[in-house]
Amino acid sequence: MGTKFRRVAVLSAIGMGLLSAASARAQDNYPWKPIQLVVTTAAGGALDLVARTVADRLSASMHQPIIVENQPAGNGGVAAGQFAKATPDGHTLLMVVDSTVTINPHLYRNLNYDPFRDFAPVSVVTRLPLVLISNPTVQANNLQELIALAKANPGKLNYASTGVGTQLHIGMEMFKLMTKTEIVHVPYRATTAAMADLMGGRIDLVLIGLSSAKAQVAAGKLRAFAIAAPQRSALMPDVPSADEAGLPGYEVRSWFGMFAPAKTPQAVIDRLSREIKNASTDPKFIAALAPQGMQIVATTPEEMAQALREDSKKWGDVIRETGTTINQ
Repeated sequence: MGTKFRRVAVLSAIGMGLLSAASARAQDNYPWKPIQLVVTTAAGGALDLVARTVADRLSASMHQPIIVENQPAGNGGVAAGQFAKATPDGHTLLMVVDSTVTINPHLYRNLNYDPFRDFAPVSVVTRLPLVLISNPTVQANNLQELIALAKANPGKLNYASTGVGTQLHIGMEMFKLMTKTEIVHVPYRATTAAMADLMGGRIDLVLIGLSSAKAQVAAGKLRAFAIAAPQRSALMPDVPSADEAGLPGYEVRSWFGMFAPAKTPQAVIDRLSREIKNASTDPKFIAALAPQGMQIVATTPEEMAQALREDSKKWGDVIRETGTTINQ
């Protein structure tokens, strides 16, 4: 019997060795087929731009087509839930706005994914600072005057967002929490509709990406109070940071990042991260994203994991303290 068991053990070890060798060869040959890049927002938006810019660069450097598939629904939650079941071989990847992984888990009761359990961080590709703007009829010339106006008129001012649970929504709830003001939330389905009503005077305030506000602010049709970040932006250099405007610590910056399914081989994740880092210095890559106010960061997987932990805690605390809920 002892001889039989030894034979089984030897055969098992040989089999495991062959599987390990096959796995190593597969990783060395990665990618060996086209890659599907799932994008959690509709075509034409900021995340879609980042995803397609990354796909173009990585397709060229990795010598395989990268097929971008937009799956917008539920602030990215539907696509993320399906992605959680993908084969962890690096041929299905996910591009998200951070709210899908840092805000959704604190708002939605029945998510089909856990970002810490189901996703493997690859890289935060870009960050996008937001700017707080108003239509010119709002009787405030700077951030301190705006806060004073809101405090003197609780519930009289309103703000638009692109939906409950988005960065634009929770970022403004944090503003209200920090300034002890009451401003009414008006959710929209699209940035264009929110901006149209802001321009028309039906909406007072919007927290929005710099590229969406720059032209109208420069033309004097909208007023900018502060960049929701510690530093000014090169895209709108005349607008003070929140720290300069008198609200230190008010930071709302979306980030756009790539995930692989959990249990994807580390060698594959490291390869993808390196390719993104290399792409981040390409002049064409920079030219596509920098004019939109994007800060190209191309982090390591470890840095992305840290951002996920920190921002999940930050927004979870805001949601609990403000009592923000969603009926789903």
